[in-house]
Amino acid sequence: MGSRRKVVMNLSPETLVVGSLLGDGYLTPNGSLQIEHCLEQAAYTFWKYEKLQPIAGQQPTLVERYDRRTRKTYRSMRFYTKAVLKDFRNSFYQDRRKIVPSNLGDFLDPLAVAVWFMDDGGRGARTPRGLVFNTSCFSADEQVVLTGVLLDSFGVVSSIHKHGKGFQLYIKAESFSRFSELISPYLIASLRYKLPVDPVTTSPRRRRRDSGSVLCEQVNSAITRRLSLSAGEMKV
Repeated sequence: MGSRRKVVMNLSPETLVVGSLLGDGYLTPNGSLQIEHCLEQAAYTFWKYEKLQPIAGQQPTLVERYDRRTRKTYRSMRFYTKAVLKDFRNSFYQDRRKIVPSNLGDFLDPLAVAVWFMDDGGRGARTPRGLVFNTSCFSADEQVVLTGVLLDSFGVVSSIHKHGKGFQLYIKAESFSRFSELISPYLIASLRYKLPVDPVTTSPRRRRRDSGSVLCEQVNSAITRRLSLSAGEMKV
């Protein structure tokens, strides 16, 4: 296993910028970060806005898009930061495509990983203790960089899986507890359902609601069982 580097949580806006860029965030060419999440995750959008206050622009606003194919209107909350992140644009974009910088380990801390997980992470489909990151926007080589950073910086073992035309990263069962302990302190209440069990007590998480989010179904009590899974059982 790679060496573990202890990283102290950084509450600066840059930490959330890094986590968001690995997830759903978009950085404009002039250095303004766009944060947008579905209306059901309004609390998460406002949480990011609060944490990014030193560089945030106007408050989040409602965005509505009508899809003619589905004949449905989709709603989200969106805001932009001030145009002060050009250095991040240079690091995380190449020829207009979002990339994983080779020195990502210099940027990443537990809070950034938690933001990345809240953006694009969740529970695996076939295992109670499975956690997955959707990383389809990154290349095959960049998947290797991501797995390497998780291992070297945090001692978290992950594997790369083909998913449609892209990829997913699976947190292996052996690293479930370590990863959960890493990010659990920083998850907001409305997104804690993404972790299937409490990393300390292994008890089911209670369903929570807040003003900005409606949680998914209550966690099944079966997820409290401790399972020993092989790498083959983790595959999609």
